Amino acid sequence: MDDMYNHFSQVAPRYRELRITDGEPIAFICETLKDLSNIKAADVGCGDGRYDLRLFQLMNNLYLSCIDTNAPMLEHVSDYLKNHNITQFETIQAGAEDFPLKNNSMDCVLTFNAVHHFDFLKFIEKAADVIKVDGNIFIYTRLRSQNARNIWGQYFPAFVEKETRLYEQNEMEQWIQSVDSLTLETVKPFKYERNSSLERLIEQARGKHYSTFSLYGEEELEQALKVFQNKIQKAFQDTNRIEWFDENILLVLKKHSTPVA
Repeated sequence: MDDMYNHFSQVAPRYRELRITDGEPIAFICETLKDLSNIKAADVGCGDGRYDLRLFQLMNNLYLSCIDTNAPMLEHVSDYLKNHNITQFETIQAGAEDFPLKNNSMDCVLTFNAVHHFDFLKFIEKAADVIKVDGNIFIYTRLRSQNARNIWGQYFPAFVEKETRLYEQNEMEQWIQSVDSLTLETVKPFKYERNSSLERLIEQARGKHYSTFSLYGEEELEQALKVFQNKIQKAFQDTNRIEWFDENILLVLKKHSTPVA
């Protein structure tokens, strides 16, 4: 946990520059919530607020609690939103399993590309407590199997072996079924056509845009980068335009007033 805290503290100033923000799940979430006149939501594991800004850009009736364990990230999300003239938010430094929000107070809880850092079952149990009846939990993530198919999983040495924290869909579904007040309403897959240069990919890996890269020692990372570069040069004729697909999944959970039989 200390290693991950240090990792995110170090990458916080450049995180938005290193990562890609997917607009499609935001649009899907906004469509799901379109009938609510006012929305109180919490983004758990909010990071530097990349997804939070997108939410505010599509919802003019939103109040958002931005929750993260990492203080530098929370400083960045606060500055980021204020610089875009957004004030309808608060920042809370807390874990994903014990964030201090009142029970039955939120319309939804969201998390984007962060749930693999959580104890999944404890997170959804806590989220179920704080959302209102008929409220939603939105979980946007990538699966272990999806991770193995992206550019890093296919070509970066030991990337799949080191990234053991990601879940598979069946695992998450079993945990959801164990919480009486929750049902899984929707499973929405996303597939993105990506392209990048080798230079940019190396920059992202050295910048540790995925926390997986923080699991490598410095010498180990540099050796892996050399192998990665050689593999990419053999696999792609034009290393200024490397093409692949990224895959993610969005789980939409709903809270019911009585246990579902």
